[in-house]
Amino acid sequence: MTKRSKTPFIPLPTCPPDKGGVCKVCFFGALSIILAACIPLILHPEAGERIINAMFSFVTVEMGWLYMVAGAAIFGLLMWFAFGPFGDRRLGDKVEYSTFSWIGMLFCAGVGAGIMFGGSIDWAYYAAYPMHGAPLGSPEHAEWATAYGMFHWGPICWSIYAVLAVPIGYSYYVKRVPILNISQACTGLLGAHAQRWPGKVIDILFMTGLVAGSATALGLGIPIVAAAIASVAGVEHSFWLEFGTLIFVTAIFCVSSSLGLKKGLSKLSDFNVLIALALLGFVFIVGPTLFLTDMAISSLGRMISGFVRMATSMDPMHTTGFTQDWTIFYYAWFVAYAPFMSLFIAKISRGRTVRQVVLGPVIIASLGCGSFYLVFGNFGQYLQLTGQLDVVSMVKSVKGATAIMAVADFIPMASLYKIVFATVTAISMATTFDAVSFALAATTTLKLTPDEEPARWNRLFWAVSLGLVPTGIMLIDGPLSVLQTASIVVGLPVLGVVGVGVAAFLREYRRTGWVEYNSAACDPRK
Repeated sequence: MTKRSKTPFIPLPTCPPDKGGVCKVCFFGALSIILAACIPLILHPEAGERIINAMFSFVTVEMGWLYMVAGAAIFGLLMWFAFGPFGDRRLGDKVEYSTFSWIGMLFCAGVGAGIMFGGSIDWAYYAAYPMHGAPLGSPEHAEWATAYGMFHWGPICWSIYAVLAVPIGYSYYVKRVPILNISQACTGLLGAHAQRWPGKVIDILFMTGLVAGSATALGLGIPIVAAAIASVAGVEHSFWLEFGTLIFVTAIFCVSSSLGLKKGLSKLSDFNVLIALALLGFVFIVGPTLFLTDMAISSLGRMISGFVRMATSMDPMHTTGFTQDWTIFYYAWFVAYAPFMSLFIAKISRGRTVRQVVLGPVIIASLGCGSFYLVFGNFGQYLQLTGQLDVVSMVKSVKGATAIMAVADFIPMASLYKIVFATVTAISMATTFDAVSFALAATTTLKLTPDEEPARWNRLFWAVSLGLVPTGIMLIDGPLSVLQTASIVVGLPVLGVVGVGVAAFLREYRRTGWVEYNSAACDPRK
């Protein structure tokens, strides 16, 4: 498409006079809603759990078709972004981070502890569901279990993560509007209302959902770290051990957040990626290498050949429940985090082409996630298929984290392996929460140029808040599953936010083309 005009069709906001000021409406609005939601959960956890579970059933069963259609549509849209008319366009004038650091940050921010848990043990939960006619417990069923694990952390879900990265990056780096939030990306559709109450509602909804959803990472990761400590030190896996682990992880991402992206998150992500790669390589070499290789090829083949079927299988009669329990669950989870990840991807992608911004998450991050299933997951499957350890039965009676540590006992230098595994998990949680606190602080900052970061006190406030929410639940011995389920429930309204952002960008592009601005002023026309 050719350029039609050098002038955008919607007036851009003027710069706020206070450079580091905070949007009080978003800041206190989101905080009030979070407190209003969390206090009743703390006081009445059982009633809150029943209500949220009912909402969860509605989202995954009644609205499951919407997520499946949206996932396929978003994947197709991102392929058009990558190979369409502006695939070679750049978001900004210079590359800010090396390719290794860029990939490490988007991967560590996007997967957190979820991939350490899911990559190791998801297959054991899938074992209870019939899959494409494969007998339960058979090698064929094991291949499908690994294939579905890679699919759930694969191209469609990473497309959901990255869908708003181009609209946000276009506004921030190309139009050079010094406002880094979700509502600004909706200007093409909302016009001046993006700076008024409709835009504030979008930002508050995004922030509230992000805080509620962030407990999922802690709910999966904290038990893994605690289980590793209990196993190595020979102590009881208790509430207080998990509570101490939570405090330790919170301290890590508070320190990282205070240092900023370049000195904190970037360095921490680089270190974590290197350790994770070493851990994967170690298990692949000392484990059943031939089995892992053959299983990887077979599972990849099943995922690639069955990709369309997996992306459209709805199980209309609910004969297995797998689609609702897992595929739609994962879609909804990724949707809940989509605005946050898109904002973060846009922030760290300065100077990169649209094609890189799209294909980096969709291809490279998907392959990175898949490697956890192909190595950690398939090692556990090997123990199951050879009769050395009945992992499937274990996940029915003990925590998944305990089962992961039982699998680790079959790896040489098991104690050292557990310590390293727990370290990677802890750092993964820290990097995720560091990125989340940055996104929350950026959303509440009135003006933020590409060379700036939100105020340190703002980043630290949200970092501490993110740790306090699950801490409050743990203090009363309440179920973290309440907040984990809440992260899925909030995904439904967030899906509407994603739709508005995409529609706004496409509308503006149709009317103006890809407009480059040469001024760093707030109003590019000046």
